[in-house]
Amino acid sequence: MKRLLIAALLSTITLVYANSTPKVLLFMRSGSADMGYMLKNEVIIMKGTLERSGFKVVVATLDGSDFSAGSVTVKSDIKLAEAKVVDYAGFILPCMMVASYPEPKVSQEAINLVKNAIAAGKPVAAQTGSLWTLAKAGLLKGKKYAYAFAEKSPYFEGAIFGGTGVVRDGLVLTSGLCPHMARTLKANDGSEPFALALVAAMKEKK
Repeated sequence: MKRLLIAALLSTITLVYANSTPKVLLFMRSGSADMGYMLKNEVIIMKGTLERSGFKVVVATLDGSDFSAGSVTVKSDIKLAEAKVVDYAGFILPCMMVASYPEPKVSQEAINLVKNAIAAGKPVAAQTGSLWTLAKAGLLKGKKYAYAFAEKSPYFEGAIFGGTGVVRDGLVLTSGLCPHMARTLKANDGSEPFALALVAAMKEKK
């Protein structure tokens, strides 16, 4: 009986801890020409950095499917449409969330989610290609943003180019150097410092 009571108590403590741990939604779609490289060097790095900083990372994909390439797999926890803004302290979009060219294809679910997140006062972080999600949601207008280069696009009209590194303007965080772009430009990848910038923004909101 004593063992059963101890087991029940430990289970309750574990449940309370799990429910009290702040969550971050990391959402993505297949849009990378180098899936394995981006999963390993961007998504897993972001996820690990956030978890080491005390946050639980929930991975969402459009259809709830896992992403695999070679020996690398990132498991999906939920469909993007199932995500509720109120459940999360912040949101992060890896570069591979959306393909940028020739025409940025962004799901309406993603647009609605980032809009609702900002409206609720939650920080949203998007790296390189995922800036198109923020742009299509109208969240970059009047904001400083980071990109790999000074993009001349009607989607970025009204936004202010702030360089290639991590840039924060209020609740909007951007980074111009995903692993693929950093490798192409022979620059430092922004994934880890970008995730840490989101951590700082979320802790400010507590």
